Amino acid sequence: MLGNICRSTVVVMGLILVSPSLFAQGNWADRLVDKKKLEFGVIATGAEAVQVVTIENLTQATLHISSWTTACRCAEASAPGKTLLQPGEKTFIEVRMNTRSFKGQRDTSLSIYFDSPQFAEVRVPISAYIRTDIVFEPSSVDFGSLDFLSGGKKTVRIAYAGRPDWNIRDVKFPGRDLTGKLTEVSRVGGNVVYDLEVTLDPKTKPGRFRDIITLVTDDAAHPNVPLITLATVVPDIRITTPDIAVRNSKGQLVPLKPGETTIVKVILQGNKPFLIQDVDCQQMQDCFEVKMSEKENKLQIVEMKFTAPEKVGKFSEEMIVKIQGREDVLKFNVSGSIAN
Repeated sequence: MLGNICRSTVVVMGLILVSPSLFAQGNWADRLVDKKKLEFGVIATGAEAVQVVTIENLTQATLHISSWTTACRCAEASAPGKTLLQPGEKTFIEVRMNTRSFKGQRDTSLSIYFDSPQFAEVRVPISAYIRTDIVFEPSSVDFGSLDFLSGGKKTVRIAYAGRPDWNIRDVKFPGRDLTGKLTEVSRVGGNVVYDLEVTLDPKTKPGRFRDIITLVTDDAAHPNVPLITLATVVPDIRITTPDIAVRNSKGQLVPLKPGETTIVKVILQGNKPFLIQDVDCQQMQDCFEVKMSEKENKLQIVEMKFTAPEKVGKFSEEMIVKIQGREDVLKFNVSGSIAN
C-alpha cells in the first residue's frame, strides 16, 4: 500500500515538474489575448464598428483555438486567420457590432476557447451604446482599393432626428492622411442632415488603412460619435521578389565560399515609368556592387554583383531602394550562407 502511495506521489510530482510555469498561475491563456475589454463607446445607427483582438502564442507549445463565440448577436466575431499557432505566431479576430438590428446600451462578451496545450477559456467583455437618433449613409468612409499617389474622395450623409437646434460643432481627423469638409444640407424641424466629404491624401502609405474620424456634437451626454475610415492603398511600384536567396554562379542554392562572387537580380515593376536612384544596405555595403538602368521604365531590373564576405555562417541583409522623386523607399531582403 505504501509503495502505491509513493509511486502516485512520484507521478504527480513529475507532472508538476514538466508543466510550464505559464500554466501554474491562474488562467494561463489570459495573457495571450491583447484586449482585456472592447469599448466601442457611442456608435451611430448603421455605422461600421469593428475592433480587432490579437492572439499571440507566448507558450513554448503548439496553441490551438478550438472555437470562438459572442454572447449576443449584437456583436459578431469573425473566424481567426488561423487556429493553429506555433510559438511566437499571431492571429486576429475581428469583432463587429450589429448597429442596424440593435439599439441602445449593449453589454456582451467574446469567448475564445483553447484545447491545446491545455483547455482554457478567455472572455473579453464588450460594451457599446448604439444611438438611434444619428444614422450614417453609407456606414463608413470606405475608399476601397486605390493606387498609391492617386488619393480619393468620399461623401457620407449624416442624418439626425431629435432637437431642431442640434449641431455638429467640429470634425476631428486623426492624422495628416485625412481631411474633410462638413456641409449642412437641410434642417426641417428636428430632422438635420449634413454631408461630410472626406479626402484621403495621395501620399498615404501603401497597405491597409483604417482610422477613425470623430464627430463632435453639442449633445451633453454623448458629444463624440466615431466614423470609421477604410482603404487599401496599392503600391504603384512593386518588387516582384521581396525575399531573394543567394545562389552560386551555376544557379545552385548552396553555401558560397568566402570571396566567391555571383549575380543577384531584383525586378521592380511600376504602373508608370520610374527611375531607381540608389540601392543600398547598412551592414554589407562592401559585398554588393550595383548596376542599374539610367532610363525611366515601367520594368527595372537591378543587377548586383555579390562577393561573399569572410565571415562564415548565415546572413540576411535588408536592401533599401530609393526611387527618384519620392521620399518613401522600397525594401527587399537578400539571404544566404557562407561556408569554408
